[in-house]
Amino acid sequence: MAPGALPCSLCWVSSQSGSYLFANTLPDPTSLIPGEYDSSTVPELKSIDLKEETVQGKKRLCRVGVAVTNEDFRRWAIAEKALSLPADVILVEVTIGGVNGPMCHGAGITHKTLSDYVRRLEYVDCHGRLQIVDDAVQIQAAAGTFGILGVVTHITYAVMKPLKEDVGLGVPPIDKDDIPVALRSAWFDAPDADQQLASATTRFNNRAANEYYSDENNTPTYKTFLPNALHFRRGTQNMRVRDIELQIPLPLRKDGPSKPDFSIVQRAWWDIIKLVYKDADVGSDPSSAMRVALEMRLMAPQKGNDLGTLSIEVLTLPDAVADDEWHEFAQRAIDIRMSYGGNTRPHWAQKWDYFKFKGIETSKYLKEVAYIDQIPEFRDMLSKIGKQHGWMLDELQRRFSNELWDKLVYE
Repeated sequence: MAPGALPCSLCWVSSQSGSYLFANTLPDPTSLIPGEYDSSTVPELKSIDLKEETVQGKKRLCRVGVAVTNEDFRRWAIAEKALSLPADVILVEVTIGGVNGPMCHGAGITHKTLSDYVRRLEYVDCHGRLQIVDDAVQIQAAAGTFGILGVVTHITYAVMKPLKEDVGLGVPPIDKDDIPVALRSAWFDAPDADQQLASATTRFNNRAANEYYSDENNTPTYKTFLPNALHFRRGTQNMRVRDIELQIPLPLRKDGPSKPDFSIVQRAWWDIIKLVYKDADVGSDPSSAMRVALEMRLMAPQKGNDLGTLSIEVLTLPDAVADDEWHEFAQRAIDIRMSYGGNTRPHWAQKWDYFKFKGIETSKYLKEVAYIDQIPEFRDMLSKIGKQHGWMLDELQRRFSNELWDKLVYE
């Protein structure tokens, strides 16, 4: 199972240098062909089956084949008009298995990664036998395994209402002078500018703490079904990009116990904007190495933090920016974010292998610093699952691993 939830050439966790990808069928044409999802005509791996309720009248389990695409699920959800996923990646022509395998995510401070919503996993083991993992402890390791096992996922529902904000006030800077001249609106020089900034900061903190905050919220409001709102972009997976995304734990506020300090969100956002404009102000080329986007999501706490997670990324086009130019820019962006402190780490499903974290090669940093406790726990839990299902770790490694996972998990 490859991480198909991501744009082409965004991630390499299921391949390595010198490897080849073979396909014996055309790309899934579902999104190009009108019609409804028909469960009676699809193969088993594209099936969608509702199971028992977990919260009466509100939530229930849903068994989904790993080959179900987001477009399949969107059509199914619209036809049902009752149940949907609460958060998802925006790509349409990707599979549920591909989204879940590398622990992809949506947005919202109460939303975990998609893998955290998995309640049962069915997989074919290294001996070709169908197995099921539904133990509440084991599923934490099995749900997001990058293709080492396999995935069927269930997640819950959320509501998001977009709104329009000024570019300088949507994520307000800590100091208004951080806003580059090119981005300053009329309010910047107004007599009540400081008051407007303070009010925007209060609104931002409230939205970050109590709503499903995403930088994509700052758009006009259109009322539609949630799956339609999530999956209106088409063909995105065909766009080759370079990307680096970091997960930054929200620190504790100094003036209140058990409250997150959202000023780190403001710093992370504007530090990268300032970096972009700093590059544009020097030399003869006014462009930036970041040719696609700066994106940010607030998410639920992850293992190792208690108050929430800031997920922030920069993207570019490989055909528009030279390798060395992108690597230099991305490394500077990483260095800035690593200076905030805390156990900051890269998103597993992004291209992090070229960079260094605190001067340490990324693979070594992940294994010996960021996940020094979690990787052994993950390996031990795989071993326990294997003991229950009749396989050994070395058999799993020979069948499903590659050079990257040999180094990170098995050595």
